[in-house]
Parts: sequence; structure tokens; C-alpha cells
Amino acid sequence: ELAERAKGHPNLTVTTVISEPPADYNGVTGFITADLITELVGDTSDKTFYVCGPEVMYTFVLAELEKLGIPKRRVRVEVFGPPADVTKQPAWPESVKGDATFKITLSNGLTIDAKAGEPLMNTLERFKIILETSCRSGECSLCRTKLLSGKVFHPSSVKLRKSDRAFGFIHPCMAYPLENLEILL
Repeated sequence: ELAERAKGHPNLTVTTVISEPPADYNGVTGFITADLITELVGDTSDKTFYVCGPEVMYTFVLAELEKLGIPKRRVRVEVFGPPADVTKQPAWPESVKGDATFKITLSNGLTIDAKAGEPLMNTLERFKIILETSCRSGECSLCRTKLLSGKVFHPSSVKLRKSDRAFGFIHPCMAYPLENLEILL
């Protein structure tokens, strides 16, 4: 499908890179490294990059883009839900175990328990508290919620706006409690 689309759009080039190809494969093989990106794309100074695939690929490819000096604002990441184990994400505080439980107090006075290793959205849904969403990946910000007190962890793939950080908004779809929280719903 991508090859067909490329035929109709001269500004779209599709190169398939296969890490474990079948014996009869004639295309590019290996991993998407900084050298391969430069070879295929050329000058990267005015390019925006879109990363989509399995979670293990993100870690590798994002590090390669960093080697090239690509600013994070020019990298878009399609995330397919929360990481398998958020405690293994860069910057997760070692002092917080994934099975730690914290109290979440909602603006309506309800207090619920939430595990550190589970997205806050999942916990809310278990208590029949449904926020409007469309992504569950930390990209769209439709579920943005005001954090009144406490700390949460967002994986680096979550695109919080500068204003969200400044004014205390979180994305519950990809926010993990690190201590007791109070949130405004």
C-alpha cells in the first residue's frame, strides 16, 4: 500500500528495512541506524521524523535520531498504548516500585487506590470514571487533567505541552502515580 501511494506522490519515498529478512529478500536489511538514515534521507536539518513500530524499535531509533542531533520537536512517535513495564523506562524513579499503591483523591471527594505501574486512566476506568480520549498514547492531549497535588511519571514519548507542564496538567492515559495525588475532573 505504501509503495502504491509513493507512485502517486513524487515527494514520498518508501524504503522498507527488514531486520530478519527471508532468504530471497533483495531490499535494505539490518536496523535503522543514524548512518542508514543519513544515507536514505541526506540532509536531516529540515526533516521531521515519524517513528512507528514495536516498542523495542523506538528505543533504538530514537537514540539514532538523537545521534544525528534531531531536535525532539521534529520527531513524532506513534505509541500503541502504555509500555509493557513502565518501571524500565528512562527516568523512572528507582525508589518507586511498580506495585506500590497510592491514594488518588478526585475533585468530587472520591478517593481511590492506584498502582504506580499502571496508567492513571486504567485505574479511573475501573471505578467507572470515564474521561474523553481518542489515543491512549500521550499524543493527542484530549484527556488532559489538572493535577492539584502530587507527582506523576510520564514516559518520554508523552508529548506534554510546555503550558501543560507550567500549569500542572497531566495526560492520565500515560500518567503513572509516584505518590498520593489530587486531581480535578
